[in-house]
Amino acid sequence: MIRYARMRRQFDAVDVQRFLKMAPDQAFEELSYDENERQSEVALAGAKRPIRPKSPGQDQYLGAIRTNDIVVGIGPAGTGKTYVAVAAAVEALNRNRVRRIILTRPAVEAGEALGFLPGDMQEKVDPYLRPLYDALEDMMPAERVRKAIGDAVIEVAPLAYMRGRTLSDAFLIFDEAQNATTAQMK
Repeated sequence: MIRYARMRRQFDAVDVQRFLKMAPDQAFEELSYDENERQSEVALAGAKRPIRPKSPGQDQYLGAIRTNDIVVGIGPAGTGKTYVAVAAAVEALNRNRVRRIILTRPAVEAGEALGFLPGDMQEKVDPYLRPLYDALEDMMPAERVRKAIGDAVIEVAPLAYMRGRTLSDAFLIFDEAQNATTAQMK
């Protein structure tokens, strides 16, 4: 582990656990990333910290996002589904693989109605879309996020406004899809 740290590689609790489970002769080999493992990192200029999968499941998820047009991520709350997807979207945008990012989710939970909330429509849906903004702001400077949203390069919208949209050259993340109604899915 000391040799690994001297190489100035960043590691976290997951790496330490993996290190402790290895036989002494395997430890350094396993933890020094080869070219394939480096590809699982998400290189984002301006990110607050390096973005990389924290588990084999996240690594597989990121690989699936990079190689497939449609990916469905399923897992318990807090496993990084949205965060990893947003990181992959920002990376794709930075590398000019897509022209825009569209983040959407159902704006209301079961049994709630937006009409009774105070404010205009944007103020009503912002609390539901906040997790998407938080992930974006963790990966890009806040001013750049605001500019990209203002230029419609990044769009964060409730699912209700997605019907009839053209999604060419876009990276679409449909968050919390399990909360969508059958009518919304059509």
